[in-house]
Amino acid sequence: MRDPQDETTRTRLLHAARVVFASDGLKRATVRKISALARANIAAVNYHFGSKENLYVAVLRDHLEQKLRRNPRDAGVNGLTSPRGRLRAYVRSMLAEYACDGDAVSARLGRLLSQEFVQASSRCFHTVIENYCGPSHAMLLDIVRQLLPGSDRQTVSRCASSIVGQCVLYGHAREVISLISPDMALKPSNVEAMADFIVEFTLGGIERLNASRPGHAFS
Repeated sequence: MRDPQDETTRTRLLHAARVVFASDGLKRATVRKISALARANIAAVNYHFGSKENLYVAVLRDHLEQKLRRNPRDAGVNGLTSPRGRLRAYVRSMLAEYACDGDAVSARLGRLLSQEFVQASSRCFHTVIENYCGPSHAMLLDIVRQLLPGSDRQTVSRCASSIVGQCVLYGHAREVISLISPDMALKPSNVEAMADFIVEFTLGGIERLNASRPGHAFS
C-alpha cells in the first residue's frame, strides 16, 4: 500500500508536470522545474515515475483518460442501438472531444497528444496507444462490420480509418479551417450538425460499397 504522503507527492508532480510539459514540451522541460513547481525533492520524479520520459507518458495518459471519461465513444448506446446510432455516438464523441479543449493547459496537452499519435517521441507511449486507443478503435471496427457485413478486413479497416480521418481533420486543422472557411470551424455549438454530416456522408459511402450485395438490408 502506498504511503499517503507519497501519493500526495506523486499527485503534485503530475499536476506540475502537466503545466511544464504543456508549456515546454518533452525536450525542453526539466525535472528541476517540475520538482520546484510541485514543491518536491528533485529525486522524487525518479522515485515515483522512474524518469522524466515516464512522467511525460503518465501526464498524457492521464489527459487521455480524462478526455475519454468526458466523451465516451459509446455514450447513450445500449443493446438496442442500431449500427447507425452507434456510429453517430462514436463520431459525436470524437468531435466533442476536439471542440471542448478546456483550459489553456489542456488545449496544449491535446496538441502534444496529437503529435504523439503522428510520431511518438517515447516508446513508452506505445503502451498508451495499445491500452486506450486499441479498445476504442476495436469498437469502431465492430460498428463498420455491422454496416458492411461480409466485407474483408482491409475494407473494414479503410472505412474505419476514413471515419476517424474526417473527425481528426476538424480537430487538428481547426485553425486553418477557421481562416479558410470560418463557418466550418469546429466549436461546441456545431458539434451535433457536424456529427450528422459526417455520419450521413459516411453512410452514403458505405451504402455505395454495399450496392453490389444483393439482399443487403441497410441498418
